[in-house]
Amino acid sequence: MRSVARQQVVFTAGMLIVGCMEAAIAFGLAGLKGIEGVGYSVLLCLVPGWLTIFAGDLLRHKNLAVYAVLLGTGLRVVFVLLGMFVINALRSDLGFREFTVWLISGYLVALALETWMVLTPPADKAAS
Repeated sequence: MRSVARQQVVFTAGMLIVGCMEAAIAFGLAGLKGIEGVGYSVLLCLVPGWLTIFAGDLLRHKNLAVYAVLLGTGLRVVFVLLGMFVINALRSDLGFREFTVWLISGYLVALALETWMVLTPPADKAAS
């Protein structure tokens, strides 16, 4: 049986692996500012992902997991856009190559990971 904590760890590990791969590329393209931008983008994608996985577990028991994905997508859009505006206001020197491109790719990876985790049936239901 999958626990919420295990799903959170898997999601976090997946995002950190993607973040490390992005950081290697970002360093080549934009130097240390690129790595900083990757860090911000991973953080902006982790928080709504954690909340979506938690909500997905709560709604799974009522067979409403699809709504958790919709809720998570809306939450992610709002959280990431607000975070992007705040970071652009505070760190205007982080441009497209230093931040935005990594936020877009991290957003898509996080969305795919969390959708997979929320919609995959638990092991006890998949066996029956």
